[in-house]
Amino acid sequence: MKKFVLCFILLLVSIPLFAGILGLSAGVTGGVENWKINTEDAETQTLTAIGLTATFSPPILPVGIRGDIEYAWTNVGTPAGDLKLYDVFILLGIEYSIAPPLSPASFYVGAGYEISTIGGEYLEYEDPTKNGFLIYGGLNLSLGLFGVFAETGYGIIFAENANYTHVPIRGGIKVSI
Repeated sequence: MKKFVLCFILLLVSIPLFAGILGLSAGVTGGVENWKINTEDAETQTLTAIGLTATFSPPILPVGIRGDIEYAWTNVGTPAGDLKLYDVFILLGIEYSIAPPLSPASFYVGAGYEISTIGGEYLEYEDPTKNGFLIYGGLNLSLGLFGVFAETGYGIIFAENANYTHVPIRGGIKVSI
């Protein structure tokens, strides 16, 4: 029994040493999206957001490929009552990471192509899917097998009548493989 306990403790201690050896990480995100439609009478809308993220960063390179999918929503007050407004974002980006030696913290910046699908209750759009781009940056804190991160960015989505910008503020947890 003592050998089993010793092996189990050694396994737990060694997992953080090998975390991230394949360069894959996946996790969940949460935060807010601040929207601004580029028209004269537009208001800023704040949407609550949840999502999934995945990153592939080979251990010897500071550059990685990132993919996100996020669902953001809010209730908009109208004279007829509240309407639920939502947006689904898909991001495919490239990020560059800067990590001081022997530090669990790393900083990253990235940019990517974004697809946005806008919708809402009782709202019909001819073409709800729009394209745009997002630049972002953040801080990643590695805790061995797990990591936490916080980031913000600036994105623009191109539409026929009016473009809209958004500022995501996110945080989350990732598991390294």
